[in-house]
Amino acid sequence: MTRINAGAGCPAHSEARHASLTAAMTHVVTDNCINCKYTDCVEVCPVDCFHEGPNFLAIDPIECIDCTLCVAECPVNAIFAELDVPAGQEHFLEVNAELAKNWPVIATKIPEMDGADLWDGVPNKLPLLDKGDGSTWGDTSVAPSDAT
Repeated sequence: MTRINAGAGCPAHSEARHASLTAAMTHVVTDNCINCKYTDCVEVCPVDCFHEGPNFLAIDPIECIDCTLCVAECPVNAIFAELDVPAGQEHFLEVNAELAKNWPVIATKIPEMDGADLWDGVPNKLPLLDKGDGSTWGDTSVAPSDAT
């Protein structure tokens, strides 16, 4: 698949212009991706907006072109348009933006995490999100067995 570098070589789509266009709408990876990290979404993305951390994927809101292709590909329904993010998960827009700056781009599907199916649907996993620098968003006792 040919990837588009949003804004490359086109004055009408300069980085500043692209940022102002995408600031109004982007897609957001939310809580349900944590400890699942299915990567079906990255293969359909026409730009390099997905970034990979140890147990989560993040979307760079500057690179996202709002194509919506990734939404249907996520097997755990963790990706939403910015305006459709479930109530109580709005903070994931900031989480995605922050982590995308520090994590490498991922553009090829890799195997999901071991036990990913057990974590699907477990709520409130943000404290388990591994920032990739040895820190997490906090301590918690959430475990897959707590979902039942």
